[in-house]
Amino acid sequence: MNGKVRISKLLAAGMLLVLIVTACSKSSGNSMSLEKRQVAAAGVEKRIVKASNEFGMQLHRQLVQTEQDKKKNIFISPTSISLALAMAYNGSKGETQASMAKTLGWQDMSLDEMNRGNETLMSLLQKPGSDVNVRIANSLWLRKGTSFNSNFTKTNQAFYNAKVTELNFYSPEATNTINDWVNKNTNGKIPRMVESIDPKEVLILMNAVYFNGGWKKEFQLSGTKEESFKLPDGSSKQVQMMSQTGTYEYLQEEGYQAIRLPYGQGQMDMLIILPDESSSLGALHDKLWADPERWYKSFQSSRGEIKLPRLKIEYSEKLKEPLKAMGMTLPFDEIHADFSGIAPVPPNLFISAVTHKSFIEVNEKGTEAAAVTSVQMAGASAPIDEPFQMTINRPFFFAIEDRQTGVWLFVGSVVEP
Repeated sequence: MNGKVRISKLLAAGMLLVLIVTACSKSSGNSMSLEKRQVAAAGVEKRIVKASNEFGMQLHRQLVQTEQDKKKNIFISPTSISLALAMAYNGSKGETQASMAKTLGWQDMSLDEMNRGNETLMSLLQKPGSDVNVRIANSLWLRKGTSFNSNFTKTNQAFYNAKVTELNFYSPEATNTINDWVNKNTNGKIPRMVESIDPKEVLILMNAVYFNGGWKKEFQLSGTKEESFKLPDGSSKQVQMMSQTGTYEYLQEEGYQAIRLPYGQGQMDMLIILPDESSSLGALHDKLWADPERWYKSFQSSRGEIKLPRLKIEYSEKLKEPLKAMGMTLPFDEIHADFSGIAPVPPNLFISAVTHKSFIEVNEKGTEAAAVTSVQMAGASAPIDEPFQMTINRPFFFAIEDRQTGVWLFVGSVVEP
């Protein structure tokens, strides 16, 4: 009898263990242990990561240099911009494809390698570990009634999990439909992306990236004090400065200090680089742009104090001119762009606009950030001649002719009608 009771208890315990394991696996769909994620990360195409980061730094440089007189905060998602343009890249051909590859860093990759690299990277990014949530979404919005190559849409569905929707662009609800998707996939942080749709546009490609990470070690509210923050013009403003002490990856070299603040289990972190008081953000930018890879290395663990201001930034920028300044001109050329892989020609498709919006909030608990990139593609219209004007207000000649034979049945000259 005791043996039967023991067996029953063991069976019950076993069933409970199965239920617990099942529940845990269901509740941690985006979770992966630090060790397993490290192994998976080793399998990510290094050229994709390098291309995205270097492109991001060059675009950052272009935006900083454009905005340098305005002293404007700049915040972009290189990942979002690269992924949105990657979907358009799938329909590019010839010199247009080469132009995009050069700017985006994909010259030494085949189209298939680029797509598979992005697919693997997106999958891993969305498994960031506990206390961190990363979502990446892609979509294609096709003008209803326009013919598109099925291979183009299928490729973006297969590698980018892109939602493909045929939409009546003339409908007043079209922009609301697209903005609902944007709002949902940025957790409400970017509620609107599209204000109107240009009559020439036939395709809108979109990427949304959402991040929400809790600090591995939260800042205590009691440690937040009002302190001065120096502005570029020499003045200062009062900010809410968070503070904590601990052990961090820290680096101090000539001209700057750098620190990594981990999120969750440490799979993701915030890298902060601070120029010395005797230096400047401009000097730091020059180092960043010259060699982005120098910042990938780990820093030594050091104990110390970090003070970080609360942040809340909303950023929006049209990227057509910055991308053209970086050498990507052909894709925007409505006459010579070749996106024949997207749709039959004519109409000749070209990129009419690239728009980027981003949001970030940093506080004692962690960081929430979102970005959306929109690539609008339009069809080049056939040239329209200027309307002529002919006023017959003076003597004229006329003829009545047979068009097939060419014979003139009647001819005449009118000097006074």
